[in-house]
Amino acid sequence: MTKTNELAALWFSLPRPIRFIITGGYNTAAAYLIFALTLFLLGKGRYQAALFIAYILSSFNSYLAQKFLVFETQGEYVKEYLKAMSVWLAGYLINALLLHFLAGRLNLNVYLAQLISLALVTAATYFLFKYYSFGRADK
Repeated sequence: MTKTNELAALWFSLPRPIRFIITGGYNTAAAYLIFALTLFLLGKGRYQAALFIAYILSSFNSYLAQKFLVFETQGEYVKEYLKAMSVWLAGYLINALLLHFLAGRLNLNVYLAQLISLALVTAATYFLFKYYSFGRADK
């Protein structure tokens, strides 16, 4: 067996929630880095714009990782992507509200506020992806 096959066998032997956490951690880290860089470039007062840009740029990468590395679904690319986008839209709106509350109302540091928001939204998206976006994936 080649190294690639061994790694794939190891990866897919992990329980789906563990694969989601690892893949989601990667996706969340990428989205947060995009957010932080965009916020740095735009200025701290533009945190909602930075959040929007981060969601747009990270969504396609996240879709592919969830489809192939977590839920292992075949075909139905457009249908699943549109469902995933609706989950991200809900997540984005919740994240935007949390960020507004934590950074805008409670004056929490915007970087910390986004970390808190991301943690809460990421937990909820697992179930939305599992039962809605990739609903056939009950392995």
